[in-house]
Amino acid sequence: MYYVIIGRQCVNMQQELATPLQGRKDITVILDRRYGERRVDQESMSRDHRRKDRRRSPRLPSLDTGS
Repeated sequence: MYYVIIGRQCVNMQQELATPLQGRKDITVILDRRYGERRVDQESMSRDHRRKDRRRSPRLPSLDTGS
């Protein structure tokens, strides 16, 4: 599957590409709807907010029955 993402300032290009590619199931033309920057400044984010080690699996409770 291929996605062709067109910038929001190029609406005409999206319309021009969507019509000829309409029958192609392996290509989708998408108009980028994002506006502005979504990410915050990395320096303002404290390291405490980040997970220490995402790859570490959680500890499972012991299955010791005491017998």
